[in-house]
Amino acid sequence: MPLDKQFDVDEALDRALETFWAQGYESTSMDDLLKQMGINRGSFYDTFNSKHDVLIDSLKRYDREYRRADLRASAVGRGPREAILSLFKAMAEGNRGPHGKHGCFLVNSALEMAPKDDQVAKIVRSGFRDTEKFFAGLLEQGQSSGEISGELDPEETARVLTCQLLGLMVLVRSGSNRSVIRSAAGLAEDLLA
Repeated sequence: MPLDKQFDVDEALDRALETFWAQGYESTSMDDLLKQMGINRGSFYDTFNSKHDVLIDSLKRYDREYRRADLRASAVGRGPREAILSLFKAMAEGNRGPHGKHGCFLVNSALEMAPKDDQVAKIVRSGFRDTEKFFAGLLEQGQSSGEISGELDPEETARVLTCQLLGLMVLVRSGSNRSVIRSAAGLAEDLLA
């Protein structure tokens, strides 16, 4: 009969996510990871198999519980144009909770791991495509209500907004000057003017 886990698997994954998000995959040693997860090596391998498997699980968890939640939160109680701009403003102002200074875990992983890891690249591309679809949906709603110019191509504009948001996230993560970050965020407003 297998032994019951002596730790909360979801809590351990949350801690792994936070560690990879803050430090990156390659900068996180197994000892760091085990310490942060609060488990021993045997329990780790019995439950998670490998450091890489934990990274993949962490990225999927981040995508589900942070990225998608941030998108949904930006749209609550707002019109389409305001929803788009509030997402950029929140990113620029660092209003993303205690992890705001870490930027976006998907973007960080895209820069660090995607070029050499197909599993990471697939998760990253899926998240970026979903963000693009989110913007396209808001643009179409805004055009239907007259809030956003009908002259904009929703798909192309969504692609540009996604690129702008990703660039903004890189600026945040790299600790760029606040005025540079605010200026970059303002480009979304210019695009929707």
